[in-house]
Formats: sequence, structure tokens, C-alpha cells
Amino acid sequence: MNNKKIIAMMMTTSMLAAAFAGCLGGDDDDGEDWALTVASDVDSAIVSTSWDAILGSIASNSLDTCDAIISSVTITEERDATIDFTTAYYTSAQGVIGGEGVATITDVSELNNADTTIIVQGGTTSDLFAASDLPLATVSALEDFDSVFTALENGDGHYVLGDAPVLGLRASQTAAFSPLMVTFSPENFGIAVVDDSDNELEDALNVALAAIIASGEYDAHIEAWFPGTSGTLVDTSTASTATAYPMPTEGSALTTVLESGTFSFCSDTTYPPFENMDSAGNAVGFSVDIASALTDEIAEHYANVADATVLGCTDSQSSAYDASANLDDGSCGARTKIGFLLDQTSPAISAYADNFMAAAAIAIDDLNADGGYFELVAGDTGCDGAIAGSSASSLAAAGVVGVAGAACSGASMGANAVLSPLGIPMVSYASTSPALSDSTAYPNFFRVVPSDALQGPAMAQMVVAVAMENGMPDATTAISMMNPALVSMSNDYGSGLAGSFNASWNAMGGSACVEIAYDPADATTDYVAIAQQVISAGCGSMVTVTYAADGAALMEALRGLGSTIPAFGGDGIASDDWTSAFSAPAAANTVFATKPRAGSTAGTFADDCAAVEACAGGIYTGETYDAITIIGKAYMMESGANMANHINMVGTDYAGASGVIDFDSAGDIPGAGYDICMHAIISSTDTYLNCQWYWTSADGVQSAAFGGQTVKLGLLLDLTSPNVSPYAPGFLAASGIAFQVMNAAGWSNGLQFEMVNADTACSEAGGQAAAQTLAAAGVVGVIGAACSGASMGANSVLSPLGIPMISYASTSPALSDDTAYTNFWRVVPSDALQGQALAAAVTAGSSPAVLYMSNDYATGLANAFNNSWAANGGSLCSAGMIAYDPATFDGAAIAQAVVDAGCDGVVLASYAADGAQLVTDLQTAGYAGAYYGGDGTADSAFNGPENMIATRPASASGTLSERAVAFNALCAAVPECADGIYTGEMFDATIVLGYSIFAQAGSPSVPLTSMIQVVGQGFVGATGDITFMANGDVPGNGYCVGTFDSASTFSCGQYWSATGGLVAATTE
Repeated sequence: MNNKKIIAMMMTTSMLAAAFAGCLGGDDDDGEDWALTVASDVDSAIVSTSWDAILGSIASNSLDTCDAIISSVTITEERDATIDFTTAYYTSAQGVIGGEGVATITDVSELNNADTTIIVQGGTTSDLFAASDLPLATVSALEDFDSVFTALENGDGHYVLGDAPVLGLRASQTAAFSPLMVTFSPENFGIAVVDDSDNELEDALNVALAAIIASGEYDAHIEAWFPGTSGTLVDTSTASTATAYPMPTEGSALTTVLESGTFSFCSDTTYPPFENMDSAGNAVGFSVDIASALTDEIAEHYANVADATVLGCTDSQSSAYDASANLDDGSCGARTKIGFLLDQTSPAISAYADNFMAAAAIAIDDLNADGGYFELVAGDTGCDGAIAGSSASSLAAAGVVGVAGAACSGASMGANAVLSPLGIPMVSYASTSPALSDSTAYPNFFRVVPSDALQGPAMAQMVVAVAMENGMPDATTAISMMNPALVSMSNDYGSGLAGSFNASWNAMGGSACVEIAYDPADATTDYVAIAQQVISAGCGSMVTVTYAADGAALMEALRGLGSTIPAFGGDGIASDDWTSAFSAPAAANTVFATKPRAGSTAGTFADDCAAVEACAGGIYTGETYDAITIIGKAYMMESGANMANHINMVGTDYAGASGVIDFDSAGDIPGAGYDICMHAIISSTDTYLNCQWYWTSADGVQSAAFGGQTVKLGLLLDLTSPNVSPYAPGFLAASGIAFQVMNAAGWSNGLQFEMVNADTACSEAGGQAAAQTLAAAGVVGVIGAACSGASMGANSVLSPLGIPMISYASTSPALSDDTAYTNFWRVVPSDALQGQALAAAVTAGSSPAVLYMSNDYATGLANAFNNSWAANGGSLCSAGMIAYDPATFDGAAIAQAVVDAGCDGVVLASYAADGAQLVTDLQTAGYAGAYYGGDGTADSAFNGPENMIATRPASASGTLSERAVAFNALCAAVPECADGIYTGEMFDATIVLGYSIFAQAGSPSVPLTSMIQVVGQGFVGATGDITFMANGDVPGNGYCVGTFDSASTFSCGQYWSATGGLVAATTE
């Protein structure tokens, strides 16, 4: 414990003992039986009070809601005449700041003219000063300081008068305000208490204030809020100021505080840094800390306990750290400052500022854990040389030993012009302009990213490789067909990389279709017009050199005009976070980009970054970490001497987070090549950046090795029977889209999926055989089958092996029995519901026949229809229900039986081939009644007769989810999918299984069967929300009730649901 504080405590304790001795002698009144009972804990409490209310309390010498006022109240003769003040707890001065564009003054008297409007808080000493000393000026007195600063920012006045510390703080936070211009009129702040007869509370506060000043605790608090100002407090004590704690008397203000356990202080908490509320609603500030310190001092004295305050260094990263200290006294020493330049405000790359800051914070923490004592001082570059130069000057003034940055090349150039003459080295983490390789023009400049003299060739070869991946037979053809537009920013980075690409492309025998340069800082840049130039020029692709925001605007413009040409970019858009700059992220889909490739990384940064949301997925985070770490390690070599030499020494074969760093004589690094990445965008939440290729100057474009796990999934479908094999191409196309999405999501997460197909021939035996094939192939889960009987057969093989199934089209009601069919789920509802929908679609009063296959699917649907039809009062014609084997049936005989019975309708529970045969046979037999069918026929691939009505499961009604919109767009681009049945269900079954495996990877102890049930709760699919019931069924989204036209095109004109019945359809 600080010796001064011990002495103070001994003094106050002995005084208390003397006081008690005098009071407890033999002269006490016989009737005196009151004794002070100090609460077990006495805490300070801040009562937020308006300034007007505080002034009213001072004027009336009354405090209704608190025991004292601590609110930066200046002690004046007028105020002191009505209420009591303690000795000063802060010595301040008035100050002046100006609004945007006002003249700088050197003396407050310059404000005394009729053309000047001064803004003050009403009732303050600034208000009084303006009224008395600046009579010619217009004075605008507002209720609180928030209003004062808002008025200045809005241009409602020219200058603000107020307490200098408050004005200085706000000026440092507001670009439109001038720095503090002048100070004047020194003054002292005191704590106001009611002027009563005993003065006990005032005396106790004065003694406590003297005690914390003597102990050094006061200086610790003032240094924490106003560094470098200790020793400035004016002693306003007089001969009458108490030097010993008073003896509390019954009913006094002091007694009330001690016995209640709360010392409440009224304060206008809108006045930082003295008193204000933080984001959590807690009062903070210098005055608040003083109130707490005084309360503790008084409580400890009257409770006769030792002072719990221990002064010392409380920063565990300092070599002077004192584990027993609970109040920092400034003995930790000063941290070494590392400057950090980044774009925080421009639309260029400020989107990445949080990523950079998060990586920088990890670097500082690691340096300090390694024995350093560093802090980061950040400066905004606005991605502009002039702004960066100004920030560099501020960093230099702050005493930085080196600067990490900038990100933008032009900003690095502007900052270097300021820092290099001062001997302050820079290590950039993202500036790639080839011009920065000139060490004569840019001395003391290093960078941990390679020059764009290398990225240009990487981009050129990327364009060719993508073209050949998409079918171009050779590089010459690819160069001719891609015929790129080159669209680039006109700044140093843009022109440098564009020039590098162009030179490489020309060397390969190509030429740019059109070259367009623009200024990203120009708010009038018309990206739609640029995109139209590209389209009008007939370019085969577009290569861009952009930052995030302008790159997004350009891509949205290109796609918005309907162009689907391939698009490419550089490292400015090679970030997971790029999509955050889009209003329609889908425009980023399949955009390729290059970024510096990490070599063999070292340390724990990758894991540390992944654990911080602001860092994970960011661009150049490893490079940011390395730049700051190299500066810190260089400083620690010789305590900051010869920084540039030591940076060069550290940066020799340095194993960094971004790879091996080896500075050459120009401060450049050779790099490890470039990753070639593709943005895969399914929805605003399904966004991925997958770097599946890379480029090196030695080997060109190569495929990146996948280092994760490949999981096999089985797919059961009918490929050979005449029943539903016509729909197999659509099923395969939809499952291919699902696998594409899952593998895009899994590449960067160490998981890929492989599809293994097996043919069920739409039979139970076929399902069993196919399941055995899949199990032998090592699948962990199965999508399918389509036919219900095939699903039953497959389940008998797979379920005992613990291999789950999710069917996309099996609708038999029998499959709802989860005892008979364990580990079975389906994303289509049971035909127990479809039977009701089909019954509602049949014309009331008619007498249909039901023609159904004798398999599980058709039997279930036919029975469900008949039960519902009968329940609604309907009856069948005399032909009744006719079952048939789709492999051996006599369609002509069935048709004749229908005609002979005089049936006016037929309900088909069939598949495509047998259903089509029955229709043909019925027409041949002269049948002229209505046709109805279930989901086996409800598709344009079925040659349905005109006006035939059929049902099939519907997608969710209302606004489609992003995933549904994305799937529909991808499906529409593939004819087999666009014309298929149950394609959305196939996608959903596959995605649910795949995402369940993703989830299980994070919780490997949870069985896949359990994870499917969890993932399938409110899962947003292409067909709507999927929620599995306990038996693996889904309630579904109702049924489309559609009609075939004269061209046999099927369209959904009505919609049926269990709750709403049959209504006109708005969307399927």
C-alpha cells in the first residue's frame, strides 16, 4: 500500500478516536442512547439530473433526490452564497472551439463582434462570461451540451464556449470541429452540499478529498482521464476547512449516508469526460470516479477498516505489473506505439477495415505476450494520398516507431512522403502497385505482398484457364473467345495492375476488347454506362481492377443489363466479405479473382483469426498481422534504434502468417504465387469464396489439392423401368445442382461430397439390390428412392446398417410407419393427403373409376382417394377400383371395362408409361369422360390429354426464399431440370442430408440420424420450409391442382390445402 495513504489513514483514525473519546466521556446526557450504525457497505450512486434541475437545487439550497452534487459545477461567489461547496476537486479553464470553416482565434476577445454567434449551455459560467464579456456577439444558450454540439455541427453558430477538456474531447471526435483554439478564465469545480448547521457532510468530503490527494489516488484518477495533468489542482482550502472527520450526529446528512449504505450524487450525465453514460447505461467519467473514491474513503474511515485501494501498475502486459494493485498509478510506463494506416471512410476498401483492425489487434496481443509492450495508433487514409499524408503526420506526432500500411497504394505513397524523411519505416500489408518497388522514390518502404507486376500475368492466365475449363480446346481459342474488356480504376493500384495484365495479355497474343478507366472516388461515376460500353463493344468477358464497393457496383450493373459474360478481378475483390458491398449478392456468382497465395504459414494466427468474426473471411488479414509483427519484433531488437535495418533483418526468411517473407533490396517479396478463387453465391447467406486453383510464375495455373474429407452419398433412382425412368434426367440435374451447392459450401470447410448412383428399376427387389451396391461403396447416407416400393426395399437393407435415407418422391402412406421403416425421412407429404386433394379436384357428383398400379405407391394413393371421395358423399361407377400390374397389364381390357360401366371419369394412380398407355387405350375404346391423375402424371413430360386434371405436391406459397429463387434460376438453366417433376424435392432431400453431415462434422458424437431430425426443423428449402415430424414425414405445403392444355403442357391453376381446401393458385 502506498505510504502516503497509510499516513493519511493513521491520521484520520487517530482523529476519530479522539472525537469518540471526547464524546463518550462522563459528561454524556443520561438520556443519550443513540449510536451510529454504519452499513456493511457504502456505495456511491449517480442520479442523472438535468443541468437546469441542478441549477435550481443550488439556487434553493435543497437536494431532494441526492445527498450532494458532483457535476463539473464551477465554484462562484454567487453559487457559494446559497449552497456549500467542498474544496476544488478539479481545476479547469474555459475554452473555445469553432465550427467548419470559421476563422481561428488567438484570444477570446476576438469573438466580441456583431457578426459572431456563440453557442453555450445555458446557466453555465460560459453563458455568464459571454453575457458579461462578449456583449456584441449573439449568444445562443441551449439546454445541454449534446444540443450545443449538434447546433455547431449544423452550422447554427460559429463557436462554442465551454469547459476546455469537454470541448477538446468532442473536437477530437468530430472532423467538422476545429481543435481547441484558446483557453481562458481558470476555474475550479467543487462538490455542492446543502448549507446546513452541522456541515458534517461537507467536512467529511473535504477530509476524504485531502486523504486521496495525499495518498496519490487522486493523481491516479486524473491521469487516467487527463494524461499529463497531475499536479494542476489548485488548493482552495482555507483556515476553516476541516482537517479531521466530524463525529456524525443523529439525523444529519452524513449519518443518513453512512447508515443507508448509499451516497447519492446528482450529476448531469451528458458531459464527457467528466460525467456521462456509457453504452451499457452506466455512469462513467472523472467526476464519477472521484465520487466513488470519496465514498470509499469516508466509509472505510467510519467503519474503521483498512483502505482497500492499492496503487500500482494494473496492466498485466507491463513489466511493472503489480498483481496486488487495483488502481493504476501510471507506473506501468508508456507503451511503444506502432502506427496503422487503413482506409476507414472511403467507399473503396473501407468495407475491409474491420477485418484489418481485428488482425492488427491479434498481432498486438501476440507481441505483448512475447514480452513487448505495444499499442496500436490507427489513422485513416481515405484511400487517398493527401489524407494518408495528414494521418501520417498525426502518427509521427504521436511518436510511432513504425507504420503498418497503408492498404491502398496511393495512400502508401502519400504517407511515405511524410514518414520517410522522419526516419519512420513503413511495412504495407496490401499496397501492390509496381511503382512502389522504386526504393529511391519510396525509401524505408517494405511490403509483405508481392508487386502487381506478378499479379497481372496471374490474372491473364486465369482468364485462359477458366475458358479452357469451360470447353475451349486450346489457349489460342480461349484468348480469342474471351476477348476481355479491361475496366480499371485510374488510381495508382488500378493503373499499375491493369498495365501489368495488359502487358501479359498482349504477350500471350491477345488484346483488350476495350479499355475503360474510371475514378472510384468520383461520386458521379456511372457504372451502368461503363457496363453498357462493355456490352456494346461485344466483349467476350470482363477483367476488372477494382476495390470492393466500386467492383460490386460494376458487377451489379453488368448483370442488371442482362449480360452473362465471364467476369474476373484482382485482389481487391478476392474476399469472402465482398458480397456485403452488394444489394443483390447473386451478381457476384461465378466471378473469379486472384489474391496473393499464402505459402507455408506459421504460428497460430489462422486459428486465432477464424475465432474472431471480424477477422474470419477477411482479405489480407495474415498480411496485416505480419506487417505489424515485423515492426514490433524489429523494435525489440534494439529498443527502436535502426528500425529500417532491423525490419530488413527480421524480414529475411521470416515464417509469417501469410507465408515466408524475404525482403529484397527494394523492400519487395517474391511471394508464393496467387490463388485463383471463385465467388459461389447461392443466396445472401450461402456465399462462398473457393480458391480451387493457383498460379505460380514457374508452373502457371494448377489445381489446388483438397486437404479435407470426401464423403460419399448414395442416390437411388429409377433408370431403367418404364415407370418413372423418364423423370431420371430431371432428378439427376437437380441433385447435381445440390451437390454443386454443397461442394461450394464445403471446399473451404474441409468437406466435399461424391455422388454414387444406383438403379432401383422402381421395384422393391431393385431397391434392395441398389441399396446393397451403395452400402458396399461406402455411402454414409442415401437420397431416395423415388418409387415407394423401392424405398421400402432399400430401407430393409440400409436401416440395419444405420444408413439413413431421405426420399424425394416416395409418397406411400405405409412409409409413415417409422417402426417398420426406421431411419427413413421424406421431403414429400404422404399420399394420405394427396388422396384428399385429388378427391377435391374431381367434379362433384361424377362417378369415376379408379385405375391404379398394384404397387405400394399407387395402392396407397388409390385407397386414400377412395376414402376421401366416399367421405365426401361420392361414389364410384360400377367398374370401381381396378388394380393392374404395370409390367403385364391389358390396357385395352381395362379401358373397355370403363366404357362398358358408363364411367364419366377415370382417376389414374399411375406412372408415366403405364398412364400414357391407359389414356391411349381409353381413347381408342371411345371413352369421352374426364381424366384425373396423381403426381405420377402431373408433369409436362407426361402426354396428358387436354383438360386432364392432376395433382402434385406444391412449393410454399407467398414470397419465395432466396434459396428457392436461386434453385429455380439454376434449374431453369438446365432443360432436364426445368422440365422435370420433383426436382425441388430432389434438391431439398440432398441439401438436408448434406447439411446434416456438415452439422455432424462440428458435433461428431451426435449420430447422423439424430442430426437429420435436428437440421430438418424449419429448414429453408427450394420447396418451402421443411419440418420433419417424429416419424420422418413432413406436413407439406399443400398440392398443386393443374390442367393439361392442348399441347399437353401442365400448369398449376389451383391449389389445395388441408385447411383451405381448393382455391385459385397464386404461386406453386
